[in-house]
Amino acid sequence: MKRVLKRVGLGLVGLVVVLTVVGLFLPRQWKVERSIVINASPEHIHPLVNDLKAWQSWAAWTKDMDPEVKNEYGGPASGVGAWWAWQGPKMGLGKMTITKSDVASGVWVDEMIETREEVNAHGSLTWTQEGGGTKVTWVDSGTLPPMGGYFVGMINTMLGNNFEQGLKHLKTEAEKRRAAEQEAMQAAPAVP
Repeated sequence: MKRVLKRVGLGLVGLVVVLTVVGLFLPRQWKVERSIVINASPEHIHPLVNDLKAWQSWAAWTKDMDPEVKNEYGGPASGVGAWWAWQGPKMGLGKMTITKSDVASGVWVDEMIETREEVNAHGSLTWTQEGGGTKVTWVDSGTLPPMGGYFVGMINTMLGNNFEQGLKHLKTEAEKRRAAEQEAMQAAPAVP
């Protein structure tokens, strides 16, 4: 019986060693990219992305995802230097800061997500004209800590799904803004 337990124990130790060594050599970088065409101009999209408080109306990871999340905002109300920090049981601890903002082309952010170790990432929501609409592309990339390679596939799937959902909500919100603006213009009296 001792021999069996010893073999099982050695087998488990060997498995842990193999998994550790393999984990150290797995790629730890991730890049997630999703796009959608929105029937609105960059002028309708930019305010929803440039103001981090406005993300609550369209981003997938909001109070809907984590009702107990605590949000804090700082810096300017929008644009470069604006930041959003969050802490919640499902969303964890993190911070996003706008590093570049341009109405014509997009918004870029730096992110810090606290897991067992700090993970830094870079993201952007950029746009280009496509047909009669605007193609919005959301990209996020970063590097996980050692042994993080086991989670790259999971990040690509989970974050990709969040991006797709968020882009659909962004489309809805931007198209509502465009429609409201058009209605207001039609309702305004003509100036001779």
